[in-house]
Amino acid sequence: MKVDYQVKMMKSRIIVSTVAALSLAVASAFTPAFAGKPAQATTVKIGYFNLALVKASYPEAAGSESLRTQAENQLRRDVEEGNKTLQKAQEEKKPKEELEKMARDLQTTINAKQQALIQLVQTQAAIATQNIAQAVNQVAKEKTLDLVVDGAGVFAGGDKIVNSGDDITEAVIKKLQPAALRRTTDTTEKK
Repeated sequence: MKVDYQVKMMKSRIIVSTVAALSLAVASAFTPAFAGKPAQATTVKIGYFNLALVKASYPEAAGSESLRTQAENQLRRDVEEGNKTLQKAQEEKKPKEELEKMARDLQTTINAKQQALIQLVQTQAAIATQNIAQAVNQVAKEKTLDLVVDGAGVFAGGDKIVNSGDDITEAVIKKLQPAALRRTTDTTEKK
């Protein structure tokens, strides 16, 4: 039931993305630069893929999500530890100035760790996204597709795309696999 709903949602999102892309193409045909040229019918080969499924199947993308969770947990532990230290200092009746300095130092340390972890997570996510984009582009070239949309980005319309478009999700996942694993999978599939 859940898979059917996800497929329906993916199909509807594909449609919206395609309609938007086609609307942009039509709008550009009416710009002054093209005013003197007659409109020509063209055939566009469209593909789509499920980005969420690709990310779930791609260890580097899943790893960046895991890294984000670990970073959040580490920051939470650091804040709790700092709060315990401050509370202990209050219980020991440390002077107000000393408590304020401890709080400022703690905040500075937490902020620095947070910035470093944010940078690390963003870098990992960017690398995964770049690799996915490269795989999508390679598959699109191999299948001579003119347009590829993320199925999750389409919210309404576009039944023709879903029905006549090329679902390249599995091909993208396969492209992202390490070369040794790809050879093993290819051998297994041929048997």
